[in-house]
Amino acid sequence: MLRIARTAVSAAVLGAFTMQPALALEPANLQFGPLYFTPTLDLEAYYTDNLWLTDTQEKNTWVGVITPRLQTWLQNGASDYSLTFELEDSTYASSDDDDYTDYTATVDVHQVFNARNRLNLYGEYYDGHEKRGTGFIEGELSLITDKPIEYERSTFGGDYTYGSKTSRGRLKVAAESVDFDYQNYRDFTRFFDRTEDALAGTLFWKVAPRTDALVEARAINNDYDDEDPSDPAGTHTSDELNYLLGVAWEATGRTSGHVKLGMYDRDYDSGAREDEDGFLWEVGVRYQPRTYSTLDLNTRRYYQETNGLGDGINTRALNLGWGHSWNQRSSTHLNLGYMNDDYEGGDREDDTYDLEARYDYGFRRWVDLSAGYRYQYRDSDLNFFDYSGNIFFLEARMGL
Repeated sequence: MLRIARTAVSAAVLGAFTMQPALALEPANLQFGPLYFTPTLDLEAYYTDNLWLTDTQEKNTWVGVITPRLQTWLQNGASDYSLTFELEDSTYASSDDDDYTDYTATVDVHQVFNARNRLNLYGEYYDGHEKRGTGFIEGELSLITDKPIEYERSTFGGDYTYGSKTSRGRLKVAAESVDFDYQNYRDFTRFFDRTEDALAGTLFWKVAPRTDALVEARAINNDYDDEDPSDPAGTHTSDELNYLLGVAWEATGRTSGHVKLGMYDRDYDSGAREDEDGFLWEVGVRYQPRTYSTLDLNTRRYYQETNGLGDGINTRALNLGWGHSWNQRSSTHLNLGYMNDDYEGGDREDDTYDLEARYDYGFRRWVDLSAGYRYQYRDSDLNFFDYSGNIFFLEARMGL
């Protein structure tokens, strides 16, 4: 998922908008010379009554997830550099075929040259999967397959900012390249191996002490490696341009956020696919009526790659979140989400609803505990893709 063009929204999971617990874990570090090492461990156990997100033959199971993580980092004044390794291992009590182990390695460079010049560089390698019931294996397809989709994703990118937040003007330029290589079900998935390249530029202009007007442009190229000879519409390769105008503000009284409005224009290399254009928006607003209570509103409209049906997916997403700290250790969070996916060039349109309620408890400085409930419901024009599901979960996040 492109950081500079697709941030904040997951096409499959509305929970991407979910606020993080207010009681952040504060693990201790190990120091060897100028290097710091921060090991952490996440544990999760959850029960789901619809593992494969189907409308029939619903599968229930307990699931255990173990996620050890090691971050190595170096601080150099206002700059910092980090390398993170993460392993996520999941075991399904009633479905061994869905067991998985994912690996992620990430490098981040945050270089501050001076008050007006900052550079961020990042890279990530992910060797993982798409769960059955999501992505390419949705609906009843999950009942006739015996394992998840496996893929590798490599991401490289960065951004440079000239000007400080107190400057009259500020310019930010960014670039990113994401490469997807699918590993199994190759008779089908090889036609979705691709590289997504993006360039973006944003000009900020101060109109008040804590408020900036902005103009932003993005260019996105989706280059598919192979073309399915059985698809009369031809390649999915495309070029897309985004143009946005907006405003961003920080902690003005009790609110902060951004509002961006604009247009998108997508052109396919294949003349058999219909080019798309339309209105897009990106809105994120945080309202804090009290220091211990926060309300969040996030909504977006954007265009994304198809997962097998149609030319692309025209998506509208909305999320409302409320976080409340009851005391220094306890907090609750409620999140409501809605997503509409319209498959352009196909006969499918989905409405997906998402709810999460959780309780977080800061048991110790080095351990946070959580418990909660998630509900998802999808209503599709194609009944094949309808589902509803309930998840009950327990989590622990631990450090030194």
